Amino acid sequence: MAGDDRFESVLRAAQGGQEWGFEELYRSLHAYVLRFLRLQAPRDAEDLAGETWMSVASALDRFSGNEAAFRSWVFTIARRRLVDHIRRSTRRPGDYRLTAEERDGPAPDDTESSAMASVATEEALDRIRRLPPDQAEILLLRVLGGLSADQVGEIVAKPPGTVRVLQHRALKRLAEEFTTERVTPRRRVTTPKGRTWA
Repeated sequence: MAGDDRFESVLRAAQGGQEWGFEELYRSLHAYVLRFLRLQAPRDAEDLAGETWMSVASALDRFSGNEAAFRSWVFTIARRRLVDHIRRSTRRPGDYRLTAEERDGPAPDDTESSAMASVATEEALDRIRRLPPDQAEILLLRVLGGLSADQVGEIVAKPPGTVRVLQHRALKRLAEEFTTERVTPRRRVTTPKGRTWA
């Protein structure tokens, strides 16, 4: 959404029960919330996103704040749904490996699918998943959620300085992986006809 005045009018409309207001709030964040959930609970991300938006709708009349505060509030709710899900799933283990469609496909009715598709490549998602869980979560909230270190700190119950350190470690680790891959020479293969491939 462009501008605080626009957000305030949309929020007031949604809190007043006007469907278009809630739809606009939903469209502005749903793709990011869903991507955040898909990376951590791929099989149940759609259900968790639905639970998140139901919680948002039921508590919306009590929310007050600007657009940044709303974004942080929605991701806090999404994370709580995710934590509850993880607790439940440890009691009933299952196979949560991503399928290619779950990993790379946009959400149904995703208004920002083209933007998200360019960011969320299979390789990047695989790399983020290999990070330690606390680093991955913070990186996702900072990048996908667009949240400040203070906001992420409130969500994950860590001081903002710790959030910055974990984000720095995650980015450093990813950068080291990319650097190592670029420096590693390709293996040369010679075919029976004498061709050499790098």
